[in-house]
Amino acid sequence: MNFTGRITRMTLMEAWRSRLAWVVAAIAVGALAAAQFLSQVSIIEADQVQAALVGALLRAAAAFLVATFVIASMVRESNDKVAELLLSQAVPRWKYVFAKLSGYGLVACLVAAGVAIPLAGIRLTSGVAFWALSLACELLIVMSVSLFCVLSLTQMLPAFAATAGFYLLARSVDAMQAIATGPLGTGSGWVDATVASLVRGIALVMPGLDRFAQTRWLIDLPPSGTELGLMALQTVLYLGLIGAASLFDLYRKNY
Repeated sequence: MNFTGRITRMTLMEAWRSRLAWVVAAIAVGALAAAQFLSQVSIIEADQVQAALVGALLRAAAAFLVATFVIASMVRESNDKVAELLLSQAVPRWKYVFAKLSGYGLVACLVAAGVAIPLAGIRLTSGVAFWALSLACELLIVMSVSLFCVLSLTQMLPAFAATAGFYLLARSVDAMQAIATGPLGTGSGWVDATVASLVRGIALVMPGLDRFAQTRWLIDLPPSGTELGLMALQTVLYLGLIGAASLFDLYRKNY
């Protein structure tokens, strides 16, 4: 087995031993229980209300799980000197970063599939499959950002705070741009113009995660081909950019 395959296998074994699958299963059971409760209190369109609320809960829980697992895994690997052992082998460091992205990416996709099961039980439509696929893309971006933050900051709390800040900003940047450039946010002063320009600049470099795993896909029509194409393009682009940034940070360190 090659280096990338060994690292991927180690990552999957760590996810299993850390009971990540059990946590995903517990979240799924909790989501089904919440859906059952909502079915009792909803007067009309109970399945749509269930899918919308449970989908939002599962999306946030999945992002939290993936970020926590990646950061905790990397910190533990650093404390146990496993990272130094792996980097001391006769392999280029880009293979180490690629192997980590591959292993954690596979875990992220499995988490996305696991949390989508309750939604399939609530509302079995093609929109659920597209929602799960989009969530997998979102979790891949969260995974890569978590890896970059933990490689740069090395400590769990700062890395998780930076990842959470990135995720919240990526989820809300479009709304911020709409407020800053809309009628309520348009002013004649230089401060308003500076804020609007700053928000537009941030929107250009941040992924639009609010366009991923949209709730309306669960209750209305599935996404269009254009939406799926833009989502896939953003995922590939940001995986490449953040992976390159992680590799640059790793090369400047001495091991």
